[in-house]
Amino acid sequence: MELPVLLDVLELNIQKMKEADFKLRHIFELQLKSIQDEIIKQQRSIRQRMRQKGIKIIDEKRTPHSLAAEFLCRGYVDSISMLWGKVKADAEIMLADHLGVDIKRIERD
Repeated sequence: MELPVLLDVLELNIQKMKEADFKLRHIFELQLKSIQDEIIKQQRSIRQRMRQKGIKIIDEKRTPHSLAAEFLCRGYVDSISMLWGKVKADAEIMLADHLGVDIKRIERD
């Protein structure tokens, strides 16, 4: 569920970089695009495994408080919901992993 959100965040950051005026912009853009490609491959693999296990996402909704999905599993409809704080934390961990950085070194305000 978090991968599409991470792709949206990466795309937004790529657009912001295109508007920015710094010398190494193209290198950073290229790095983010390669991460997007890796995430798309990962997303394909997850969808394939879900299909093999008989799981299908029926609907996905973004509400002000959470990311929710309704899915079909072996003939039964169920739902899952994740608060945005959890989605953000998971996205940060995944991005740090793709970048090869230690997330513990992030300085929080």
